[in-house]
Amino acid sequence: MFDKIFQLGLRDILDSMPSEYITLKEAMDGKLEITLNNGFKHKFDPEEVRKLSNAVPLYLWSLVRIPFIVVKLSTPGEYSINGSEWDIKAISTLLNISGKVISVGQMESLLREFKSLIFITLGYDSISVVNEDKEGI
Repeated sequence: MFDKIFQLGLRDILDSMPSEYITLKEAMDGKLEITLNNGFKHKFDPEEVRKLSNAVPLYLWSLVRIPFIVVKLSTPGEYSINGSEWDIKAISTLLNISGKVISVGQMESLLREFKSLIFITLGYDSISVVNEDKEGI
């Protein structure tokens, strides 16, 4: 029974992920809505798109895709930026860091400024740790 509940919850998470992405340039040109895997629509906040465009160099606008996908790692307090090297570069520019692993504080900072542009999901490691813990019960 616990497995079934877990599978249903995981399916809900995956169904609510984006089925399409748009470039920052497309968002600046007015395309502010995408479709999720479950068929629902998600709208980006125009003010957040404007703030992002001010922080990301113009030459990256056609390469950076939104929404950004951030994966919760099994390591406490760590997240990984998922996506192309350009998406990682954009977030690295926002946070003034190098690399793709970010802390809880950095994640909170991103969410305060760009909550409509970020999706958070569980990584395989996070799921497998849950399964290992469950097997011990």
